[in-house]
Amino acid sequence: MPLTTIIWDWNGTLADDVGVALQSVNDILARRSRLPITLSDYYSYIDTPIRRFYEHLFSPLSDELFDQILIEFNEGYRLHMDATGLMPGAAETLESFRQNGLRQLVISSSHTGELLHFSRLFGVEQYFDRILGAEDFQAAGKVEMACRFLREQGIQPGECVVIGDTLHDRDMAKAIGCPVCLLDRGHQGRAELVASGEPVFHNLNEIVEKLIQ
Repeated sequence: MPLTTIIWDWNGTLADDVGVALQSVNDILARRSRLPITLSDYYSYIDTPIRRFYEHLFSPLSDELFDQILIEFNEGYRLHMDATGLMPGAAETLESFRQNGLRQLVISSSHTGELLHFSRLFGVEQYFDRILGAEDFQAAGKVEMACRFLREQGIQPGECVVIGDTLHDRDMAKAIGCPVCLLDRGHQGRAELVASGEPVFHNLNEIVEKLIQ
């Protein structure tokens, strides 16, 4: 079955934001007189749902503290995101897929409002048939969201490929029943991605070369 549909992750795949996320987390720690974490720490702690990540940093993690952390993280994320933007080659990759007649979707655990805000800010909203995100800031439900949307739209798994940066994106692709391409400059370390056995890339243009013959 020919490829018709690209399912994009957003954070760490199209948005070059791992440094932004790390800085926002370290701001949260600094406010509580805790030492900052490194990027290596971040990679080792990252998990879905996002509460599991913060349980490495705060134990016990009360519901009240978790709710406050989510507010602080998103405020910090917006602040630091002004200094970054799209992943290198993202705009060119989106345009290449569009010129080849491929449908493009964003399916993300991030809040829908944030996805719409930044896709407009970075000038790429027009590339996507749909931008699907969460209705809260707890970064959950992505797999279920993807499967439900494709089923409702009658899009066959064999028509799709997922492009993401984490093992959770691999899990989403497996749940859909389609291939995945993983980018190693986002929110999960290269070693973990390679160990999954899935194809791993450092640049988005390499993915274009693989998918468009």
